[in-house]
Amino acid sequence: MLSKTEIRILDLLPSLGSNNSDVPIQCQTRVIPFPTNIGFETISYVWGTAQDFVYISVDGVDVPITTNLAAVLKRIRLSSDIRTIWVDQLCINQQDEQEKANQVSLMGRIYSMTSQCLIWLGEIGHDISLSDAQSGLDFIYFISEGKQKQEGASELSVEALHGPMQALDSIGLKNNPWWTRMWTLQEAILPPKACVLWGQLSIQWEILVSAASRWISLPYDPIINTYDDTLFNIFTQVIGFVFAKENRQGPLDTAFRWSFRKASNPLDKVYGLIGLFPAGTLPRVRTCDYGLSRATLYAMFTADLIEYHQSLHPIALRCLRNLPESTPEIPRWALDMGVSHPQFAMTLDGNDYAWYLMNTYDCYNACGATTIDWSRFRYDQTLNTLELTGCMLDSIIVAGPRPCSDEPGTCNVSRAGVARIIQDWYQIAEEFYQSQLRNELIDDKNLWPESFWKGLLGNIKLDPELFPEGPATSEDIALAKEFVQTGSRNDTYYSIFANLAHRQMVITKMGLLGFGPHHAEVGDQVWILPGGKMPFVLRPSEGQSLSNNELLFIGSSYIDGIMEGEAMEFVNPATDIVLR
Repeated sequence: MLSKTEIRILDLLPSLGSNNSDVPIQCQTRVIPFPTNIGFETISYVWGTAQDFVYISVDGVDVPITTNLAAVLKRIRLSSDIRTIWVDQLCINQQDEQEKANQVSLMGRIYSMTSQCLIWLGEIGHDISLSDAQSGLDFIYFISEGKQKQEGASELSVEALHGPMQALDSIGLKNNPWWTRMWTLQEAILPPKACVLWGQLSIQWEILVSAASRWISLPYDPIINTYDDTLFNIFTQVIGFVFAKENRQGPLDTAFRWSFRKASNPLDKVYGLIGLFPAGTLPRVRTCDYGLSRATLYAMFTADLIEYHQSLHPIALRCLRNLPESTPEIPRWALDMGVSHPQFAMTLDGNDYAWYLMNTYDCYNACGATTIDWSRFRYDQTLNTLELTGCMLDSIIVAGPRPCSDEPGTCNVSRAGVARIIQDWYQIAEEFYQSQLRNELIDDKNLWPESFWKGLLGNIKLDPELFPEGPATSEDIALAKEFVQTGSRNDTYYSIFANLAHRQMVITKMGLLGFGPHHAEVGDQVWILPGGKMPFVLRPSEGQSLSNNELLFIGSSYIDGIMEGEAMEFVNPATDIVLR
């Protein structure tokens, strides 16, 4: 078994023949100390299915490998020299869980120290000609050089680009699985140099980066614009890699941004990320223990994120449950890395607004000057609970109804459906406050409409990319009312829809009006957690609870009138609570 100070490298023996594809693959392994001065290349590829395999000779023994790995080994094998590589399928004993844990924890350093990573996108499809594939790569070179049409592309036309763009489409996000695998993220980001291989063709990664950077600022071109989707599905992914490589993203942003990627082992949805950050960044999960359950690992990861960012933002993100791929038994406060398709939870007018809670958390300051009490903060791995402090503010007495699809067979709510939902909520609120005229707990029964419209927008104005432009204005509120009356898109469209994609109307016993998680219920409680920039909806435990302070986490909320710390003046002192 390899230790944490050793790696196994593979010497790919030369073909010694004129027809490389006909010569059986032969390799020899070496165990060397790590770090090492021995030069080696790495391979980034998609494994393929375990049922689709061939045998090769490794140290004189026939060893099964996936056909995709066999294909790339034949492509990179030299005719007369040994090529030294590191590839996970052959350099890690996949049957030894301890060796696997040791080696996976080293993979970030392995890919950082490689001389070059060979990114294998597979063979060229049978329905694609070699000339079209080459022309597609030539077009990427063309963009990377920043040329205009008149500088060498006079023959450029929609018809001339049809074949090359079909070829590029086959290796883009929608059609090539390499872009959707969790492990390929660090395999492309960490190496000092990379080369993309596509059948017998190749292109340097730096050319893709250059082309993607120039593509963003290309002037409108009706010919190129015809194939914008094809270029989008390649270049936006490359730009995402560039952002990560330049350390523009912390662990939380990285985890959220790339959680759509898949892994054969669900634990690798976390382990595939840790190599992107310095040692010690995520202490609980860095051991890469493959004996953990998914629920426990994702909870440990969330606790690590909270401590690293010194923030409760990780638990303020929507908790996706009741989806086909939701992680069984995961605590509700944990970031469910197992869910790859958040858009399937609910869409409004075709958009999932997944980044709304990620981009807007720091717009608020419900906790005022308080901070997380780290002396009381604790993750219990045995119970999968989070211990911290909190202040109970009020109970919810009106909730919903939750937005639901008005397009049969889908999870989508149309624009007209959204307008109807808002009208229903307004009527419910109006009836509630009219019935509370003698309720002394509610200070002013006539201010609720302002809270309703501000809450509907989350009291912020969003741009089309869901980034806040500033607080909502009276003009924005007027536009929100206009949308409800007409159903027509206007400048408040993104703010309204993004909020409703995650929230429903709630009213508390004291008459506070806001918008809480879709699954909030009457009887749930609004809490202020020290250090938490948004109020949180928690539910008292029922049945067998560990203590009176055990609460079920429901989610973050917008409650008008307390988003800037106002509640800290009259809320009860913080007490120890346990979230599950």
